[in-house]
Amino acid sequence: MKKFVWRLQRLLEIKQKQEQVLRGELIALTEQSVALRGRIMILKTRLRNQLAELKTLPADQRMAAQALYLEYVPIRDAEILRLQGRWNELETDRRAKLQQLLQTQKFRKGLERLRHQARTNYVYEMNREEQNLLDECTHTDLTRKQMACS
Repeated sequence: MKKFVWRLQRLLEIKQKQEQVLRGELIALTEQSVALRGRIMILKTRLRNQLAELKTLPADQRMAAQALYLEYVPIRDAEILRLQGRWNELETDRRAKLQQLLQTQKFRKGLERLRHQARTNYVYEMNREEQNLLDECTHTDLTRKQMACS
């Protein structure tokens, strides 16, 4: 039987590689997003902890510490807002990359279905040709035997 050759095989291989690249990019974006989200959470937790510490200080020390805290909070809030904006951008990029990955997977799976169908048809045709060849050989043998007997 001759070898099965599918003319869209190269396209399928390209889509598989594209899917792997997109998956890697998606993982990288997700890791960046998680790290950034963790950094934001740490900054917010530090602010809450510092505020809680202020409440435990004696009244005479609390006034100076509160003044310092009030100067420090707007700087940290600005940093948190900047990081939040960056996180939102990363999440948007991650969602877009996820959509690309899903479209590529859908296309690749469609190609794989087509390949499977083409291979099934190919095997069917090869079996049919082989059966026709066997039938012809059997018919030729019978004709020879009949001719030899006559």
